[in-house]
Amino acid sequence: MILLAGIFVFCGMLGAQTATQRIVSLTPSLTLSVRYLNEEAHLVGCTSYCETTRTVPVVATAIKVNVEKVISVKPDLVIATSLTPPETVAAMKKVGLRVEVFPMPHSYTEICDQFSRLGKLLGKEALAKKIVSDSRSKVQKLSANKSIGKKIFIQIGANPLFAVIPNTFMHDYIQFSGAETITSGMTSGSITREAVLKRNPDVIFIVTMGILADEEKKLWENFPQLSATRAKKIFIIDSKIACTPTPVTFAQTLEIISKNAK
Repeated sequence: MILLAGIFVFCGMLGAQTATQRIVSLTPSLTLSVRYLNEEAHLVGCTSYCETTRTVPVVATAIKVNVEKVISVKPDLVIATSLTPPETVAAMKKVGLRVEVFPMPHSYTEICDQFSRLGKLLGKEALAKKIVSDSRSKVQKLSANKSIGKKIFIQIGANPLFAVIPNTFMHDYIQFSGAETITSGMTSGSITREAVLKRNPDVIFIVTMGILADEEKKLWENFPQLSATRAKKIFIIDSKIACTPTPVTFAQTLEIISKNAK
């Protein structure tokens, strides 16, 4: 009887560990996904760029992970993207940590697939399925109301100037809105202002934040030869949603682009 009681207690402890998983997230997009899945209470570590509704220990910057700090918070699961250096992932695995790496998604489909995978890891498959389903319904509805023929330039940052190019999840914003990108055929996002002027977009979306975004908008408005300038079609989108690959933020960004690209 004593032995059986001990087994029941041990099994109960295992169940409790599974139910109260301790999560470390090494990228803002995964941290946001954890929040959407109602698992933020189990977050015990994140980066200095992650946004949370409660205080969570910082164990990494945008590019460097403090492995000792990660170990100190005793996570059951560490979630990272392919931006985390392989040697850092290897170091965490070497000490017995469970690390799940999510490659940077190249499409909306990959965003949804990865979100579903995370939901499964966190025991939130049903919620993840609903969030993905709601997002797909919204994206489908927005895609049905297309702005055919418009040429779009989505600018990422300013120094240096970068553009959204094909084969990226952000290019799906353009494709799903029924517009055309001015970066067709480009394999690198690096672009000059002269090239943008030559390709003459009908609509410009500046994906950045703060004063820099306002400065860039004013700068483009100083080129009257631009179709986007003449049509007053230069817009600012918060990078916190546009550059964050989750089913929710993708649909939010697509709604902004679809509405203003007409």
